[in-house]
Amino acid sequence: MGAEKYFAFADGGAQPIVTMDRGVYPSCIFVSAEWFTAPLEDLGMSRRDSDEMFILVGSDIDNPESLNAELELQIENDVLTITETCAVFVPGGAARGNFRIKSLQKPVLCVTCHLNTDTYEGTPAEPTAPRGTYAHNVVTRYAPPSGKWPDAPQGFLQLLLYLNSERLAGAPYMEIMRFKTSNDTGPPPHTHDFDEFIGFFGTDPQNPAELGATVEFYVEGEPVRVTRSCLIHLPHGVEHGPLLVPSMTRPIIHFSGGNGGDYARRSDYGDENVYKPQ
Repeated sequence: MGAEKYFAFADGGAQPIVTMDRGVYPSCIFVSAEWFTAPLEDLGMSRRDSDEMFILVGSDIDNPESLNAELELQIENDVLTITETCAVFVPGGAARGNFRIKSLQKPVLCVTCHLNTDTYEGTPAEPTAPRGTYAHNVVTRYAPPSGKWPDAPQGFLQLLLYLNSERLAGAPYMEIMRFKTSNDTGPPPHTHDFDEFIGFFGTDPQNPAELGATVEFYVEGEPVRVTRSCLIHLPHGVEHGPLLVPSMTRPIIHFSGGNGGDYARRSDYGDENVYKPQ
């Protein structure tokens, strides 16, 4: 199987469009993604031993910060009202639930991550923490504390969100962006000291499995050709990069994150994302 052992591809079947769990790669970071296309209610509260993160991405490329929807999520005794592209961080042990999509004008991509386990699991729970404890566990906008933005050709990236432990205490590293054009350069081969999850998702909610682009993603020197929405789990120390986009028919959503508090990489090729494979 080679490098594809790290990949979970959308198969065009029922929602969720793709899931990374122990059935794909044991001891991975559990990640699942689906498009919300109508209002819903998922009532009840539960807690998990693992830290958890919800990523919510609007589908309007001309107004990327807006979800064009109103959602509610309760963490302990705090009810969060969500209307923007964002990440919600739920520390392990906190009760969460009573999820509602109260209104929805355009589809919303939801990605659920359990950072310390390879399966979806939880137990019923009641809120106990004082009100206000988790009222600010939502991060919006791309604003890395370092002030450093990714290197990329003009027009390639639409930067949506950056999260790390400086922006929210205890939270992991994570970032979201759209790729808007093809690109023949990318980050050089590198490794991390943390496990990383990566996603490439098409932006047509009616055909969620179709990427609408071709991505070439190198893992341990082997290129994997991606034409379907997918998730990737990369254990710490596994070399990966570059990431190239040889062709595109419509923009795609790309996100990456990990179980480390900040992003750092080791590379023999420098830090700039302008590497071309030989």
